[in-house]
Amino acid sequence: MKNTCISCKPGDTVQLAGIDFVVLEDRGPFSGEGESHDLFILALEGQGTSRFGDTNNYAESDLKNRVDEWLYRLTEKMAEQGLDDEIDLIRSRTISLTTLDGYKGYGDLEVKAAPLTLDEARRCAEVMPDPNIASWLATGWGGPEHYGAARALHVYTVGYWSSSHCSGGGFAIRPALVVSSSLFTSTEPDLSNVSTDDLLGELRRRIGNE
Repeated sequence: MKNTCISCKPGDTVQLAGIDFVVLEDRGPFSGEGESHDLFILALEGQGTSRFGDTNNYAESDLKNRVDEWLYRLTEKMAEQGLDDEIDLIRSRTISLTTLDGYKGYGDLEVKAAPLTLDEARRCAEVMPDPNIASWLATGWGGPEHYGAARALHVYTVGYWSSSHCSGGGFAIRPALVVSSSLFTSTEPDLSNVSTDDLLGELRRRIGNE
């Protein structure tokens, strides 16, 4: 028997450590890992709630701390399921923290899990399901000392995008990750060592029994 990567396309649902995710993008083959592809996936439902933080800088936010805690629990569940060696198949991705009004001072951030940014959510809008509860994005409304400096973006259950004060509310944590498709496999017979004569014999037997 051998494991083969499940072919996933945008809009498909996959499960990791008991959590359902929707595939947003197939990012293509990852060098050195055979047939595996990197998949950009998003939690299908909210994974708890959080305020955004004292400011709308995701890098310094309560929301980031909560997502990091969620990721730690996810890897613990993976280890419990015997997937210790597969934890490194969760890739890093770089997100831009540019605010809606174009402020770039928050820079870029390398993460293994984070809510979608505005740019990511807009790019994947056609396949991104509406959240089951209103969920934060990782993008602030305005830069420091500008309108919306204390607000961050979120998505309502009907798909409507808006903003809310960072220190209030209990909007959902909805992490997105880049993972290898090797995490999602099926098992099939390995026929590589079976002779052609044996395969033909089995085919004739099955045809004869029909």
